[in-house]
Amino acid sequence: MLLTTFLNILGACVGFLSAIFFSIGAMIMTPMNIHKIAASYWDANQHWGDCISEQRADYIAGGLLLLLSFLLQLSANLVQPTAEPYLIEPLGCAVAEIATAVSFLLICSLLLRNAVAKNTKQQVRQLQMEELAAQELATKNHTA
Repeated sequence: MLLTTFLNILGACVGFLSAIFFSIGAMIMTPMNIHKIAASYWDANQHWGDCISEQRADYIAGGLLLLLSFLLQLSANLVQPTAEPYLIEPLGCAVAEIATAVSFLLICSLLLRNAVAKNTKQQVRQLQMEELAAQELATKNHTA
């Protein structure tokens, strides 16, 4: 298999993974989630914060995959069209390497997405707790 073909296929697969991450936010937005987000709350809206945190994580993972996809497709156009590295020479090896690379990137992207979502949720909840504490302190000082 030519190196340009290998890189184009790998770039297209990574671009597809990127599209999946970018689409997740819209696909999992159920009516119940929309209701929770749109409902009135007196203080901080934890559901809204969690939803936005997860969307942020999906966009980060998708954006990084999209950049990698463009880099792979760009490199496919910059290498010599006749380059045939021995690592991807038999078609079966090339397909296995593409599947392995895509699987590895998917696992890494999911781990990154979950870590970013968890960290962002914790930060948002901390900010919400600090704001509630400040409001309670202001209410106590105002009534005193």
